[in-house]
Amino acid sequence: MIRLPQSARRRLRSLYIRILYFSGLLWWAKSRIARDGVVVLTLHRVLPEPEFEQADCQKGMLVRDTTFDGLLSYLRARCECVPLLQPGGQPAGAGKGSRVRVALTFDDGWRDNYHTALPLALRHEVPFTVFICPGFIEHRETFWPAAVVKLWRAAERSGTLGQLRELWRATVSGASAERDTLDDLMDDLKPLDAARRNSFIDAARSLAGNENLSTQNENGGEFLTWQQIKEMAKQGVAFGSHTDTHRILPKIPVSEALRELQVSRGTVEFNLKSCSLLAYPNGDWSETVRTLASQCGYRFAFANSPGVWKTGTNPFSIPRVNIWEGKLAGDDGKFSRLEFEYAAFWLSYRK
Repeated sequence: MIRLPQSARRRLRSLYIRILYFSGLLWWAKSRIARDGVVVLTLHRVLPEPEFEQADCQKGMLVRDTTFDGLLSYLRARCECVPLLQPGGQPAGAGKGSRVRVALTFDDGWRDNYHTALPLALRHEVPFTVFICPGFIEHRETFWPAAVVKLWRAAERSGTLGQLRELWRATVSGASAERDTLDDLMDDLKPLDAARRNSFIDAARSLAGNENLSTQNENGGEFLTWQQIKEMAKQGVAFGSHTDTHRILPKIPVSEALRELQVSRGTVEFNLKSCSLLAYPNGDWSETVRTLASQCGYRFAFANSPGVWKTGTNPFSIPRVNIWEGKLAGDDGKFSRLEFEYAAFWLSYRK
């Protein structure tokens, strides 16, 4: 099968989106969503230009601050921005509206949520929720995906990417030779237990030679501090659990999944008084995991696949749309209404 170049695929996609817009189909999808429920957006990090280019993160987790500003302007002008829970505890998915209702969420609790996203959201008066991993808060150790990104880039510079891929195949049984990108590597490492993953990282670090790939953060950590979290909460930001240490719940023993859910909820409650919201790491859940979440006292739990949160949606597998720079920016690098409406509304409507 012939695979088109990425530039050609993007042009065809842009053409398709414009056909949806000018045919009225995008408008139709938005009107159905406004009638049926709420679209919940998932973001991770919002960074200014220099940090955006240098961040040790997958691109699918990043949004430029200027693009985020454009998104917020659009949401305020054309949508109804709602919190996940109304003041009385009523879920956002209940009820109807004349405009599309959108709820904004962030996963992991990166420190730029405080420094960059918060001031912009306050200026535009857009509420949002942050799902945090208490086990990462105020720790200096680098989050393992960031370490893997550093190692991948070091291998590219040193010409040892082939050796890194061989190590990957040796670590992950059944890893396909056709899967050879950084994103593929991340997907294969996520289900591994911490010991096997750390063994891979240690072995990969030896390939990097003399490069400085410290696992310690000189600025004190990548994630929010409790002081920052409490300050954000006073300014109206809501917080929920993303488990204690971001383990993929369906991939670990039930007893460990239960601990991840209990410890996280208890720690958030201790610091912020309540914790009724959960976002599954990587969006992964199972029937057993949903049952555990309910037993632990959560009221609502969020996945990470497109869809509309409706009155009849299972409260422990609420859909969300993952949003990053590639789903927000047009060919000119600026926020694109059409790109966003396609990613957030059309795909959610079609789900």
